[in-house]
Amino acid sequence: MFLLPKGSPLAENVPISKLHLPDALEKLKNGKLTGCATFDFPAADCGLVYDEGKLVTAIVHRDGAEIKDQAALQALVELMLLASNGMFNVYALPKDIVCAVSALVGGAVLIDSQEIKLIDFKALLDRIKTEQMTATLKIYTPERAGLIFYRNGATVGFFHDASTSIEISAGEVQQIAGLPGARADLRTQNESQGFVLDLAGLVDVRVLWDSSSSNIFATPVPAANEPAQPQPAAVVNTPAADPETVIIELATQYLGKLGKALAEKEVLNIGGAAALKDPAKFEELISALEKGAKLLASANKIKEMKDAIAARTAQI
Repeated sequence: MFLLPKGSPLAENVPISKLHLPDALEKLKNGKLTGCATFDFPAADCGLVYDEGKLVTAIVHRDGAEIKDQAALQALVELMLLASNGMFNVYALPKDIVCAVSALVGGAVLIDSQEIKLIDFKALLDRIKTEQMTATLKIYTPERAGLIFYRNGATVGFFHDASTSIEISAGEVQQIAGLPGARADLRTQNESQGFVLDLAGLVDVRVLWDSSSSNIFATPVPAANEPAQPQPAAVVNTPAADPETVIIELATQYLGKLGKALAEKEVLNIGGAAALKDPAKFEELISALEKGAKLLASANKIKEMKDAIAARTAQI
């Protein structure tokens, strides 16, 4: 379960459809936010952690996987442009909590999905205190989740899925720990040099937004002196030089600019163009494309793309 804490609400339940992402992030920066901004999409969640207006870490949680930092901002832009609904929230949080949340989102993993009954909590708490950890301990089941925040070895707050703000009592989180099948994660943050990274300085969200939002599903318009080519029939009947080119062209045609990026990424994931000669790898690629395309197009459009890829690659 994806869970970030709530603090003093600065914006709640703002429809994503009304949000211009670059302007919203600029306001958080100029307003010197110390806290979290969250984006709740139907099929994904995103959290941005700020310290005095500096974007110190970002995470997107989708399909059980985590995407972080620069890649998370890229994914957020895509989600914003593709989502038909969702909500945006901003909460101010104390500095101690922000440091712990930064550990939760982008810190080093010390415990990963460990069963509660196998953890020596006395020894763990002694270690957190002795090593003066800044960390978040997440305790969860498939239905519930709770967070315990630490700053320099001291407990600074609690939060759970039914909380409306940071709590000072561990009662509810302890109850979650007692549920059957409960597990724990512990992530820590090295504060020796403070927050030295500002993602806003590494990723120009405004440029990314403008380039991605310029009619991302449009088919390129032929030049004035070039006759328009019928689609998709002309494409299906014209063999391309290699399977990789075919797949990327068709992903772009059926899914738009984001489809091109998706196809390029998935080709790399299976081992590059050479791997396409292996039928098993080819099927792995098609499955990955189908999964990634679910946020980009309808089921019918995805089926058309798959059929077109099969027909074109059969000609090579």
